[in-house]
Amino acid sequence: MRQSSDALVKLSVFLYKRFRRVSLTLYRRNVPPSMLNIVLYPTYLFQFIAAHHRLPIRPARLFNDFLFQVKSGAELEGSLRRRVTDKEYGKLYTEERLGPGTTTPTTHVVRTADEVERYRPPAFPCVIKPTNSSGRVIIARSEDEYIAALSKIKNWFHEDYFLSDLEKNYATLERKIIFEEYIDDSFSLEGSVHCLRGEPKLVSLIDRYTKARQTFGIDGTPLGVSLFYPLQEFEPASWEFLPSLLSQSRILSAEFTYIRVDFFTDTKRVLFGELTNLPAGGIGRFYPADGEKIFSEVFFRPAR
Repeated sequence: MRQSSDALVKLSVFLYKRFRRVSLTLYRRNVPPSMLNIVLYPTYLFQFIAAHHRLPIRPARLFNDFLFQVKSGAELEGSLRRRVTDKEYGKLYTEERLGPGTTTPTTHVVRTADEVERYRPPAFPCVIKPTNSSGRVIIARSEDEYIAALSKIKNWFHEDYFLSDLEKNYATLERKIIFEEYIDDSFSLEGSVHCLRGEPKLVSLIDRYTKARQTFGIDGTPLGVSLFYPLQEFEPASWEFLPSLLSQSRILSAEFTYIRVDFFTDTKRVLFGELTNLPAGGIGRFYPADGEKIFSEVFFRPAR
């Protein structure tokens, strides 16, 4: 049984690489999305099998199976999904619904490499990200650090994040660089609210300094699980921020089947960051080994 499972995984890795190559070729040739999607579906399927050593199940009872449906369906191609994927417009979307001052402050957005060369942030430290990508971030703590990072920042204008993991919402996004104020050190926690059809289901927290991380129910009950990064159990000093966080997350998630609402908090105030469509690209591993089952039971539990 073990040998047949290993063989299936190896075959899936082989097929994933082949279908991925075809998908990238078609994308670069600007074929119609309907044609590209024919090849993308098996690409996602074999990627899923290679990552999780199983087929995605319908109806979804596990979180990654649910994300597979989101990733392989048509929803990510919609204008709203694409809008909130763009880091500039995603924050504008948040402030349209929650009001000004509810997101991490944007200081500037540049649209060309030449403008990056000329621009100097008004204060340091500052946070710099490409608006059309994920996981790329520079914290420049001085003008010297900013100048040293210019080559890397300008290179972001040549990156197309769709090529990394084939997430449809990133395809052909405008390439820009967003500059943000560095969030005050008193905001010692960052986190995410996983929302299903407009209803918060779980809250994940990370201590910004120790990097301890844990996922909780919306009543603050620790679940002892973590997605993508190893679990380091801890609890916040206070849950004073939780009621307003959940209320605002309901507003932000109302138009989505699923969305992850990212935020910073000092346990009293909340500042919202990005809206994430596919955590870990929809193929994230849970910690411990049975973490996905625990997470999914809470995520799919009917609202009371």
